Amino acid sequence: MKKTNIALFSALIATAAFGFEFHHPNLRDANKAAETAIAHIQEAQAANKGVEFGGHAEKAIELLKQTQQELMEAEKYVDMHAKR
Repeated sequence: MKKTNIALFSALIATAAFGFEFHHPNLRDANKAAETAIAHIQEAQAANKGVEFGGHAEKAIELLKQTQQELMEAEKYVDMHAKR
């Protein structure tokens, strides 16, 4: 049940991040770096024939997706509070 919830949460964040446009270049770069890190972890899992590194790799992916969510919130905050 817990893995199902984590997978659903991860899918929702990935969907949100995909349709979100970053304007701040550093936040955009940080989001891209998190996406690249996720891809590297998934490649390591695949190369290790499905062994998920004791659940630590999956936890790292979850935390990176949470990072992406926080980056989106930071971008929204800047957009709302920027002096115009």
